Amino acid sequence: MVRLIRAGSFAWLFLLAIVIFRPYGDGYTFAAEPVEVRVRVLDDGRVTRHVTTARSVGAFLEEQGIELHPKDNLLSSPNRRIVDRLVIRIERAFYITLSVDDGEKQFKVAPNTTAGEVFNALQENAEVVLLFDGDEEELLDEESILAFTTWRSRIETTEDIIPYSSEVVTTSSLSMGVEEIRQEGVAGEHRVEAKIVYVGNEKYAREILEEVIVEPVSQIIYRGVGGELGTLTDTSCPSFNYVRRVTMNASAYTAGYSCTRRRPGDPGYRRTATGREVEHGIVAVDPNVIPLGTRLYVEGYGFALAADVGSAIRGYKIDLFMEYIGDAMIFGRREVTVFILD
Repeated sequence: MVRLIRAGSFAWLFLLAIVIFRPYGDGYTFAAEPVEVRVRVLDDGRVTRHVTTARSVGAFLEEQGIELHPKDNLLSSPNRRIVDRLVIRIERAFYITLSVDDGEKQFKVAPNTTAGEVFNALQENAEVVLLFDGDEEELLDEESILAFTTWRSRIETTEDIIPYSSEVVTTSSLSMGVEEIRQEGVAGEHRVEAKIVYVGNEKYAREILEEVIVEPVSQIIYRGVGGELGTLTDTSCPSFNYVRRVTMNASAYTAGYSCTRRRPGDPGYRRTATGREVEHGIVAVDPNVIPLGTRLYVEGYGFALAADVGSAIRGYKIDLFMEYIGDAMIFGRREVTVFILD
């Protein structure tokens, strides 16, 4: 029996069934046949019509094999009951173009997505900071191109070698033409640690975090000029002619502050009383005993030239110039024989 109940001008279908009597034991069971209804699907602007017995929107989509992407919009709840002439609307996700620095890629977005929502989603998962100058309220479509620029920084360390220089010191302690490395040269280092900021693929800023400079150590080479001021010998005396021989109390001095009270840059630094630059073989004397400009041979020191004076050098005293304070300290004070040459 089929009964249709109407209320005013509104009719609602409560029951449409064919009663089928099936014997079961001593009685009967009753089964209602599924009701077929008409459904339209508006899928991204394309309309299809269907007849279905599914009871919910979700069951209908599964029945028809209509798949949804996670970013698609289904405008009806999957749990909504199917009724006759129901329209199921689906808005499909689509791809837009993302331009990041110089590269492009496709990115799928949901309908009604704004540029700002895409920017926020990308920034949340990006390993670098993104910059966007567009309108964040813009609604996107398949023609949209969003341009982003990356902002990143990194620490860079650069190390440059500072070559050492060579300083040549002429000395009569070596024969003419003989060279001896008195101090090995050591290269210096210039190390800079800096923070480099890149915007896109261009270097935008550089901030020095630390700068270390290790000065090089000069190589010092002794070059012999034995023909000018003689050759140092402690074991044998070279052949020469002299006019007088005297015994004197010898000391040693250097060009350093402890001996001369002058530093590099001061007037008269490394200059003798006669204006000559000091070197091994220059000695200070009392001009009343040995006139300045006299050539000498000093036992244990070598050929020398009386070219300097000193406030403490009076009488039979002689002060021998040496390049290094260590050598002067080792020499100390001692009695020496001084030969006054022709």
